[in-house]
Amino acid sequence: MRFRKLILVLGILAPALMSLQSAFAEVNRVDMQVDGMTCPFCVYGIEKKLKALQEVIDAEANLKTGIVDIELNEDESLDIERLNEAVRESGFSPGRIKIKATGKLTKYEWGEKQYPALRVTGSRQVFIISPTPNHEKEEFLGEKKLSEMEKATEGGKKEITVTGYVHSHPAGVPPALSVESFEVQ
Repeated sequence: MRFRKLILVLGILAPALMSLQSAFAEVNRVDMQVDGMTCPFCVYGIEKKLKALQEVIDAEANLKTGIVDIELNEDESLDIERLNEAVRESGFSPGRIKIKATGKLTKYEWGEKQYPALRVTGSRQVFIISPTPNHEKEEFLGEKKLSEMEKATEGGKKEITVTGYVHSHPAGVPPALSVESFEVQ
């Protein structure tokens, strides 16, 4: 009788425990610069448009800074182009997107090359780690810093929380993440 109760309890708890892993599998924070907001109606419009996206749970725009703080649905990946398009459809100009994400360092194969990447824990989201934001000249992450990250995470065995800027790539290629700072978990 106890065995049946145990099986019943495990059957009830298993889905909850499995979803617990994905609940912590996220891009922890998304801040998007939006240019052109000049009044409270602008704030309302951009928030409404972003909240209508499937992957967005909440969006809070700050008129003074021009930054929109976006909370993503834990079951969705970050789709930069969809965020940018929503901003453009609202009549504004999308700017830089800064994220904070937790995951493990890995390699991503693109063509015949392998690139350092961050696989967000518990999700399918992958970011190719880029030395510069939007392939500009200013270097955020050089070989020395990348080597530091790999050493600190014991070659990708430990989780790492990375803060940086993202930009999109052509379809089928993960977005790039220009690392500004990192912290090993």
